[in-house]
Amino acid sequence: MRKLILLAILLTPFLVCDPNPGAEKVILEINGTEIPEFATEADGSFRYDLAGMPDGDMVIRAKAGNVWGWSGWSVPFQDTKAAPGAFGGLRVLSE
Repeated sequence: MRKLILLAILLTPFLVCDPNPGAEKVILEINGTEIPEFATEADGSFRYDLAGMPDGDMVIRAKAGNVWGWSGWSVPFQDTKAAPGAFGGLRVLSE
């Protein structure tokens, strides 16, 4: 018997940070609004879901913390969160 499988991929924007040895937690500031601290992965990296943020230009800063205290704020960087384009990433597979 053959069956068709429909696969769809829906992308959500994330803010991703490379590993940062020694970082255990992070605080973000996005457009002047401070995001409460959250834990990093064991290697100090993190991934923050931007789904709840409005589309448009963003100015983002971060600071990392551990048992010794907090770093200073990072240099601000700018990015733009845009609404997803037309729905795509569809594949039809036949088994």
